[in-house]
Amino acid sequence: MRLAIRAVGLGLIAALALVGCASASSAPSASPSPSPTASPKPVAISIKGFAFNPATVDVAKGTTVTWTNEDPINHTVTTGTPPPSGPPLPSGASPTPSPSLSTGDGRINSGRIQATSTFSFTFNEVGTFTYFCAVHPRMVATITVK
Repeated sequence: MRLAIRAVGLGLIAALALVGCASASSAPSASPSPSPTASPKPVAISIKGFAFNPATVDVAKGTTVTWTNEDPINHTVTTGTPPPSGPPLPSGASPTPSPSLSTGDGRINSGRIQATSTFSFTFNEVGTFTYFCAVHPRMVATITVK
């Protein structure tokens, strides 16, 4: 009888071991899955009253900046140093026709942004970007990409 009890006991232990191993292999993996990299939030800059608003912006690498022209006349977003300009124009005046617009340093050049239109650029390079309006060179602003 002792032999029968031992045999049944060993059988139960073996059955429990098999059930425990089967449950462990079907359990979900505990290894963490990589989380997706969050994209930087887009930044909006308005062009209004012959000014870029805000005039100074800090953004993360990969950020898309969108400029919206809220003035009734054309403007540009052109990186580099603005050319020397003449005396200020009367309010609302625009030099028309403009013989040639500065292309700045060539990194960003939106061309003319018409009233109510937008221009977007994604900053994939770290650094400080000074930009201006080639039509109105006194309009200057800076974006720092970190």
